[in-house]
Amino acid sequence: MRRVDVLVVGAGLAGLHTARLLARRDLDVLVIDRRRSPDAGIRTTGIFVRRTLDDFDLPEHLLGPGIRDVLLYPPSRRSPVRLTSDRDEYRVADMPGVYRYARRAAETAGAEVLPGVRYVGARAGVVTLDGADPVAARFVVGADGARSHVARDLGLDVNRRFLVGAELVHAITPGTGGPAFHCVLDPRVAPGYLGWVVDDGRQAHVGVAGDPRAMRTGVRHLLDAFLADGAPGHAPPAGPVERRGGPIPVGGVLRRLACPYGLLVG
Repeated sequence: MRRVDVLVVGAGLAGLHTARLLARRDLDVLVIDRRRSPDAGIRTTGIFVRRTLDDFDLPEHLLGPGIRDVLLYPPSRRSPVRLTSDRDEYRVADMPGVYRYARRAAETAGAEVLPGVRYVGARAGVVTLDGADPVAARFVVGADGARSHVARDLGLDVNRRFLVGAELVHAITPGTGGPAFHCVLDPRVAPGYLGWVVDDGRQAHVGVAGDPRAMRTGVRHLLDAFLADGAPGHAPPAGPVERRGGPIPVGGVLRRLACPYGLLVG
């Protein structure tokens, strides 16, 4: 049985960044992810807020222009309220490129990344895997998303309230209005949350999210309706570059994030 200092479950940005930091301290770090390639099947949005940009050292060529303007629209989509910051608040990232960069950085630091391996469970320091032999780990890092199985097995807090969201990413022709984040408050398409269009002149991210109990027609259907009804900002061309979707935890900050055997990140 292989033995490691740290097993990181999840090769997203948080998991890979954690693996890089730990490997730099000369720890034996193994990262697993159920996806065959960490840059495939991306579920998270590529819209990074300023705090994330401050926390992660990402190369400039993977980030679009800074966005300082936010426009808030009522359901009528008319007369939006414009909020302007004196510094960049959002940037749109090339998410496949970000994951490839983060993986290279983790591996360069000495961590090993094993794609196509699924976490099954952990007990008494032994982690059972699907796609690889069991691993004896001194410490387990749960970077496995909003519905973390690591949190469950380690007795840590778990997210219990979620929104559901879907997003389409389009390549666009640069416009003349400047980068902007358009937010639409419309219970017809996003009950309990909002619809959005982020246009940085390179890509347009068009999405909706809301209370899953109220989105009975399906989040993808509501996203299509949002687009058909006239999402604000530049109208994207037919045929999205990417489709994304998944749960968004909204229950507040989890209190118990760590124990002597592991912690949660992300």
